[in-house]
Amino acid sequence: MISKETVDTIRKTVVFLGRRDDNHQPLFFATGFIVAIKKVLHLVTAKHTIFSQRNGKFMDEGVFAFLNSNSGQIVPHSITCIKRDLNVDWVFHRDKQVDLAIIPFPIDPENEIVKSVPDDLFLPEAYKLHEVLDIFFLSFQPGTEDYRKISPIVRTGTISLMNYDKTFYIDAATFPGNSGSPVFTKPGDFISGPGDHLRTMARINFIGVVGGYIPYTEKAISNQTGHVRVVFEENTGLSKVWSVSFINEISSLKNLWIR
Repeated sequence: MISKETVDTIRKTVVFLGRRDDNHQPLFFATGFIVAIKKVLHLVTAKHTIFSQRNGKFMDEGVFAFLNSNSGQIVPHSITCIKRDLNVDWVFHRDKQVDLAIIPFPIDPENEIVKSVPDDLFLPEAYKLHEVLDIFFLSFQPGTEDYRKISPIVRTGTISLMNYDKTFYIDAATFPGNSGSPVFTKPGDFISGPGDHLRTMARINFIGVVGGYIPYTEKAISNQTGHVRVVFEENTGLSKVWSVSFINEISSLKNLWIR
């Protein structure tokens, strides 16, 4: 059982990514979260939310990371200003297909309500995930916006398939806006440790980042022309997660903090 206090603490690690309209109201479109890597705070999100693989260009101009403040207002952090003022940039994995992006992130701990996922909560490499483990993740969900504060939803699911490339699928529906959400194990499940000994997880563990859902597509083809006229797409209820191993590999890069 996960306590309310634990959930409330983890909620404070989540930020929403978005832009602002002409009235300076936030327009959220993705999820991110704060981690502490080697005692330095970083923002983590899905790479495709801020970078286009199609044309190789950044899409973070005018993007903000929104979080809560002690005054009860939402605080916007300009990504452009962070890159300029700290002389940093997004850092990606060496493998261009890995859908993760990390950048150092400044906070004001006296005025901003934000916590970080410490690196000692990262699941150690010696422990192996497996199918049917219970998981949960926290996200921005379109349609649930409360523009007075950042209020991530909590979704639960199970690991449905471990892949050979250190990614895995979860049986938990995700939608646009959920990309970049942190994924955790629930305490109490058994997990394989060193020497293949089964151990009970006494606490939650950070295990990865939501990339996106797995769609099922079906094409309607014209009998006359043979061309595709309509493509129907459905959410299969499966979502791809990039494991914490990829974050560890990115954090080992020498240029993580300096552009």
